[in-house]
Amino acid sequence: MTSKRRVYKVLLIIVIILLILTCITAGISIWENRIENQFPQWEKVSDTEDRGFESNPDVEMRFTGIDFDVELPNGSHADKVLVDVNVNTPDGAGFEDGHFAVDYLYKDEWYNVYTLYTGAASAPVVRGNFHDIMEFPVPCGLFAKDGKYRMTVYGLGCFDIDIIGIEDI
Repeated sequence: MTSKRRVYKVLLIIVIILLILTCITAGISIWENRIENQFPQWEKVSDTEDRGFESNPDVEMRFTGIDFDVELPNGSHADKVLVDVNVNTPDGAGFEDGHFAVDYLYKDEWYNVYTLYTGAASAPVVRGNFHDIMEFPVPCGLFAKDGKYRMTVYGLGCFDIDIIGIEDI
């Protein structure tokens, strides 16, 4: 009888150890998959004014799509955000080429998840009554999480991007 009890005790200890290891593994997995670890950046911003940004009332911008995993001229890969830009003034609009930000809405708060600032010395001008599709490169997989994104192009404006169903793919 005592040998049976020892066997049961050993089995019980093994089961307890396996449960503890399973819990530890699950905890590590949950910790590593936190929302802030799923983006290149994670910084809370309350709205566009927090970054010294003013929207241009003469510019309309509308998200039209994303080209995924595009090879850039330098050989690297990026996703390209496609934006329909319409400048409604004969004077045109100046903007900071290479300066834009992408935010993600999480629990009713905006978080900056990517910013590109190339530090271009001069601000290019979009000529008056301009209408075209502009492309903005972002890291591959930036939009891999469903939700509401906001993209700000400094000097032009901002617009929302709703990603739905991408996590199901």
